Amino acid sequence: YPDYKEALKIKDSLEYKLGEEFIKASKNWYKGGFVKFMFIVNKLK
Repeated sequence: YPDYKEALKIKDSLEYKLGEEFIKASKNWYKGGFVKFMFIVNKLK
């Protein structure tokens, strides 16, 4: 695919990773997903 390298670059961006982790946290909100999300945000920086 011609834009494969660009897609990998986007997938490694901070915004993409934050969005992915936020979706995981919202799916597990009853297990403390948002608390875990705050720790992951600090680790990603």
